[in-house]
Amino acid sequence: MNETPDTPLPPRSPLIAAFLSAIVPGAGQAWERRFGAAALFFLPVAALALAAGVAAGASSLPALAGSLLAPGALTSILVLDVALLAWRVLAVIDAWRAARQGATAGPSGPHRTRTAFGAVALVAILVFVSAPHALAGWYASAAAGAVAEIFTAPDSDPLAGIGGDMAPGATLPGDANAIVLASPSSAPGDAAGAPTAVPGSPTPTPVGSYGPAVPTPSPTPTPLMSRVNVLLVGIDSGPGRNEALTDTMIVVSLDPVGKTVSMMSIPRDTVNVPLGDGAVYQPKLNSLLGFATRNPGAFPGRKPIRVLKDAIGGLVGLPIAYYASVDLPGFITVIDAIGGIGVYVREPLADYRYREFGYNGFFIDAGCHHLDGKAALAFARIRYSLGQNDFTRASRQQQVLVAARDQLVRKGLLLDVPALFGALGKTIRTDLPQSLAPTLAALASEIDARDVTQAVMQPPLVAYGQNGYGSVLFPDLAAIRSVADGLFSATGTPPVAWPPASPTPTPDPNRAKAPRPTPPVCR
Repeated sequence: MNETPDTPLPPRSPLIAAFLSAIVPGAGQAWERRFGAAALFFLPVAALALAAGVAAGASSLPALAGSLLAPGALTSILVLDVALLAWRVLAVIDAWRAARQGATAGPSGPHRTRTAFGAVALVAILVFVSAPHALAGWYASAAAGAVAEIFTAPDSDPLAGIGGDMAPGATLPGDANAIVLASPSSAPGDAAGAPTAVPGSPTPTPVGSYGPAVPTPSPTPTPLMSRVNVLLVGIDSGPGRNEALTDTMIVVSLDPVGKTVSMMSIPRDTVNVPLGDGAVYQPKLNSLLGFATRNPGAFPGRKPIRVLKDAIGGLVGLPIAYYASVDLPGFITVIDAIGGIGVYVREPLADYRYREFGYNGFFIDAGCHHLDGKAALAFARIRYSLGQNDFTRASRQQQVLVAARDQLVRKGLLLDVPALFGALGKTIRTDLPQSLAPTLAALASEIDARDVTQAVMQPPLVAYGQNGYGSVLFPDLAAIRSVADGLFSATGTPPVAWPPASPTPTPDPNRAKAPRPTPPVCR
């Protein structure tokens, strides 16, 4: 790529030429007045930079980040990064060699570079050029590894690679009586909604003998003109536990037309849940995933997480195609990786019985707080503070999810990207199609807290009671589905909150309007 000018020119410094091309490919060649070579090296890089700038300007940061989750996107970025590095190195070496040849051919003087010093300086320039590409490659590799771990096959094991694979094992004493056929006399609106047989009853149908289940087909990417329904489960596999329980179960439904999100928390102590195949699961719902894992013959053609999806989908009357699972201990690492979250605590909380992850009781005052991972998990899990229970805990869990989403959008590029990718890869599993991720990320960036409608399945939708599994909650199926119909409304229709807001009194025109109190935004 050497060009000989028509008029002899004074020799150029090879190091200056190389450094200029390290800054902008082709700049060193232009300084040497080799304009054809300058255009050759500069124009492809300029076109690439222009395309990247247009793409960045046309998308929000979350949407741009979401596009990186498309299949093959990160691999393409790695290839492009290597190619761009090679092109820049070639531009540096070409500028250095051309100037060095001119300096060697010219008279001895200040432009002649000593061989040893020149070699060392050239290596330093090449390191300068390579460093950002190496960093970008590291980020892309970390992201690719995390994405490969997070996105799994349909209905795959939520605990695979996180808390240890859940494999079929020895059944527990109560497993034989866990499933019974639904009673023909049980109306959908009954408070119990299912038979009342408990372990030790003489008439339960043994596991696996109630007839073949209808296999649910593997989900296909949902066209984004209908709701995208995801079951979010928190896997409680923390210290001192010999069984992984889904203590957190939240149905999250995104309306891509109305650009809203509806959330309903399902109590872990719910019993007598229909399984969608004419049978009923009598124990507490948070044990169903483990039961299905231990007893694969009870659900022919259905994997354990599909059994849980179908059960909760039947409970709320909503088809659930996908799941996303979070390992609760790993949740700590994720929150720390995004720099903590800001939450507004409505009233002081004091749980003297909380003894996890270094806490000897958890206490927090009312007001704004910025919580690290351990504190955020404690805030989401405590339930023995005065006036608190599983229902208020479910509300706090939803609050933590919304706060984490806000922190991700707000902090953006200031995040510790490799740490975040590593934490996500070790903590989250989902069978959402990877091809949907860019679209969902773009939609998420357009939805703020005001567009999220939250509900907790609590009395009168469920009734307190006792059975062979202890203190439990009996669902009122008709009432639950009535609420769910409004919460998960037709696309484009605003969701109906539950419980409904208190009626607004008729305003008095003679009184000044009092400002409506809203919780402060905490960061």
